[in-house]
Amino acid sequence: MKKNNLLLLTMLFCLVLLPPIKWQFLPFKLQVIDFFMPVFAGIVIYKKWYKNWNLWYVKNLFLLMGIIALSILINKQWMAVNDWFEIYKVIKYLLVFLIFKELTPPLKKITGIDIIVICLLIFNFLHYHNWFHFNETVMPVFCGENSIHLTHFGLNSAGLPAVKRMIGTIGNPNNNAILFLILMLFYLPKEKWKIKDIGFFTLCLIAFLACQSRTSLVAFFVIILVHFVIIKMKWQKLLIYCSFIVAVMCVFFFTNISSPTSTASDINISHSLEVSSNYALTLLDGSATKSSSWNLRIKLWKQFLSQIAERPIFGHAPQKNSFYEQKLYFENEYILILWRYGILGFISFIGFYLIPFKKILKTVRTSEISKNTLLLILIFAICGLTNNPLIHPTLSLLFFSYLGVYYSQKKDNQSVSS
Repeated sequence: MKKNNLLLLTMLFCLVLLPPIKWQFLPFKLQVIDFFMPVFAGIVIYKKWYKNWNLWYVKNLFLLMGIIALSILINKQWMAVNDWFEIYKVIKYLLVFLIFKELTPPLKKITGIDIIVICLLIFNFLHYHNWFHFNETVMPVFCGENSIHLTHFGLNSAGLPAVKRMIGTIGNPNNNAILFLILMLFYLPKEKWKIKDIGFFTLCLIAFLACQSRTSLVAFFVIILVHFVIIKMKWQKLLIYCSFIVAVMCVFFFTNISSPTSTASDINISHSLEVSSNYALTLLDGSATKSSSWNLRIKLWKQFLSQIAERPIFGHAPQKNSFYEQKLYFENEYILILWRYGILGFISFIGFYLIPFKKILKTVRTSEISKNTLLLILIFAICGLTNNPLIHPTLSLLFFSYLGVYYSQKKDNQSVSS
């Protein structure tokens, strides 16, 4: 059990805390976790974990691989090497899912998660405050020297001081916010909320808010609401915990607004600083949907939706080289999957959320892992509206590792046919 736990913990540590590796003879970067894949494949074959092929969840992964391959072939993209790596990504999902399903001990969480959270918090703290010139020396290793999120960290498009959106080890504020949302699942309020869990939850919440992600903020309120609806708790404690969460958020946003971010004396610059500090709160006054970035997203979504009718069954294939050439970052996972792999691919994609749903609902009030898995699915489903969490190289593996942990709990999954 200890060896299994150490392997899983090491994998998670490498996944969220180590930078990607760039090799000269490869046109892309590799994650450290990629070097685990041959080992994982060997373990799966050696242990003969073929019983998992009966899981509809595993069948859906194989189905998605087939759909991607057919989409590439039908669209005559077989010479595009980058597109074939989309199948490799799904293979990674499969291996990580199986490893966590078979090796996770029957516990609520893997021992040692606290260590990873502490390391992430320290890393993000150094980045946010740029201690020891952290953003000049360490951050480029993680997100690249030309990362727009790093070069414009704490600056607006005009180069003036503006809101800081913490990008962390993932190199993107929206994805970093999703990462901390996932980590918060381990420390959510309970009837008997331990001091340690209160501390970790508060720190993760502050780190999450520092990312200033609007869609993730919506997801946060949804999972907190669903969490409190599911668990049994006296209304007095519920009121206290809700007040505590609101207080932490108010202190964070008030501190951001009132703290000086520049010594500039120009009144217009000072005004822009105050407004930009409210970036996540633009959801409240409706200005989020009036910004130029939002209008550009809508325009791009409409363009891709109009093209879906041209090839509705198998889609247009990944077309990754075309995305790179046009410098497109498509920020709606549902439309992107529908465009790339058509209706069949979209059904398979949605299946990752829906297949375990029925079984989760049966035990959601009696099992913490069932409740947390439901909350995890809600996080990814909501954030997928303006981000791509389930195809992100780090977040996707966290998702499938968590689902592997859920399927490993025999008391929640007595049958392997679902």
